[in-house]
Amino acid sequence: MANERSTITSDNGSVPPWSDLNHDLLLLIMMQLGVIDFLAFSGVCKPWRLIALSNKNKFMVSRPPMSISFSSDTNEIECCLEDYEGRKFKTIVPHSSERTCIGVTCGYLILFGVKTRDFWLVNPITRHELHFPNAPFNYNYVCKICRAILVFSPSLSTWVFVFLIKCYGKIWFSIADKGEWTHVSNTSYICDLYAFKGKIYTLHRYDSVSELWLYPTPKLTLLESNDFRNPYFGYPVFVSSGENLYVMQHQYMIYHELDFDKMKCVWREKTGEKYACFVSGLSYVAAIILQEPGAKLHTQYKRYAVTTTREKAKHFYAKMWYFFHEFFNE
Repeated sequence: MANERSTITSDNGSVPPWSDLNHDLLLLIMMQLGVIDFLAFSGVCKPWRLIALSNKNKFMVSRPPMSISFSSDTNEIECCLEDYEGRKFKTIVPHSSERTCIGVTCGYLILFGVKTRDFWLVNPITRHELHFPNAPFNYNYVCKICRAILVFSPSLSTWVFVFLIKCYGKIWFSIADKGEWTHVSNTSYICDLYAFKGKIYTLHRYDSVSELWLYPTPKLTLLESNDFRNPYFGYPVFVSSGENLYVMQHQYMIYHELDFDKMKCVWREKTGEKYACFVSGLSYVAAIILQEPGAKLHTQYKRYAVTTTREKAKHFYAKMWYFFHEFFNE
């Protein structure tokens, strides 16, 4: 019997190199891989790397999240990303000595220095790093009641790190490589902070929503709305699926979609049938992941499943999730 490899031949009858495989076939194969295998795929050769980089966003958006855990047997922290099949990706996180991880944003671990009071943001997959100066706020705020996000500002052409102390409604931001913090004035209680489709939104108690402007004058602008307020949402949080932004009451895990065209809050009764919600306990961050037809996330993520009052809702809880749909290009 002829060797099966001989069924794929070049014009002269020889077996072609892997780098010459059809582009569409390679893309089809790549989209079936896990994240760790994707990284290996992108390092095989230049043609494969080109395909991987040009389709990176498409690939990342389609990946379910991985849970994050840490160990500190050495001077620096070891980060472990684990998928639902139990496959693990481990890496030593630089700049992690005497630091604590307070969250994840845009694929970066947020590391706060207990003594130095500065921040290192490290992407455990690409190893890219960003540094921000000493925080002008109390250590206890950083670890307990904060919300921190990284955004890219087109007007400033650089990264900006935005930090919220929730119960006091205080917001600071620091522009990469500037070495300083700027305060945004506000008098109301802010529950959450989120970057969505090029804009930054703040969510206030009882669901009023404001847009945060960093440039040229830092300010909060309340959005005039028809029905953003909801009496059942005392301390709401933002949740995103990438394409849509929701307000969620985390105690009951029910959510409403923010319709910015009509400026109203819409209850999506069947959201739980279409999406799965992954909730990070640290700083309470969540994301809604679109389920593909036939997906069995409840079985795959069984050990993370949370019982809810709504039978069809699917919620998965971990101390921290790594959300690939928030993985930005650098």
